[in-house]
Amino acid sequence: MLCLPFFLNDFNNIFFSHDYRLWIAIEYSVKTWVLAYGVYLVLNKTISFEDVGLKRIALPKFIFWTIFMSLAGFFLDQIGGRFWTSILPNTRLGNYPTISNPFLYQADLYLGLFLFTGVVEEIIFRGLAFTVLSENYKSTWKVFLISTLLFGLIHWSLGLNAIFNTAIIGMVFMIVMWSTGSVLPLILAHFIIDYVDFSGLGKFF
Repeated sequence: MLCLPFFLNDFNNIFFSHDYRLWIAIEYSVKTWVLAYGVYLVLNKTISFEDVGLKRIALPKFIFWTIFMSLAGFFLDQIGGRFWTSILPNTRLGNYPTISNPFLYQADLYLGLFLFTGVVEEIIFRGLAFTVLSENYKSTWKVFLISTLLFGLIHWSLGLNAIFNTAIIGMVFMIVMWSTGSVLPLILAHFIIDYVDFSGLGKFF
């Protein structure tokens, strides 16, 4: 229920990337529904905060993993992304729109990336995925493999290069989730990585 909207939402990148206002409306509606449904499950006590990885960790540990994963994710996103694009070119089906409205651009760059990418994606594809998969599979490698495939495939509209690259990033993030039991440093690291990419800072590296 919570993963399916991400797969369907990629059609937005294919058919509506020419109109950023429509794209934002669809993107935010889909992910708001996912977030609202997740909150409902928590309030209904179907799942707990710990089930979705919202678990406190010591501040030094939080700072270390946030910095480490930001740097590791940045390297994998920028260098790895160029590598996969070089060997798997011309497979992109859709794209993110260019947002020309300054207010909407800033709102999407901060609120959109933090809440709908950092928070929602980490809660679903790391926190909750780890809990659900661990309950159904005793083998840790199966937990990592399935969660990696899921995270990679929700980027299908951006091409095979994006699928492989985000899958690897997802694998590394899941290892940290398994190690710490918390998505909190991953949420902030995910936001930082995407901010560098979408703000255009990545082109300097």
